[in-house]
Amino acid sequence: MSKDNIISFPKDKLLTPPQNAQELADSVKEFKLGHADQISEALWQYVLTEMIRSGVVFEQDTMKYFPAMVLILESIKSLHLLTNGIHHPLQDFAKDSIDIEAFEEELKDVVDISDDEE
Repeated sequence: MSKDNIISFPKDKLLTPPQNAQELADSVKEFKLGHADQISEALWQYVLTEMIRSGVVFEQDTMKYFPAMVLILESIKSLHLLTNGIHHPLQDFAKDSIDIEAFEEELKDVVDISDDEE
């Protein structure tokens, strides 16, 4: 209370349910973005932990590896968002940069090698 005996109420808008289809769509998208952040962060930490367990040492020069580490995080997030129909800039980069036919050829070579070992 102020000295004039007036109670100051918060001016922040309280969360209310969506009032129309657009607000609902925005709310769902915001939820999916937040979920993608959480999932990708958890998977990213798991990937880095497994790399460390396999003998990788990041601690000596972390900043040297940091851009590649963040790229892994953003790649995971991009894939998760793609599966939910939400655009992420890495989706464009992947589409433009990855040669699917060349990848399929490499995959065939890997499969052929394992077939020869049997």
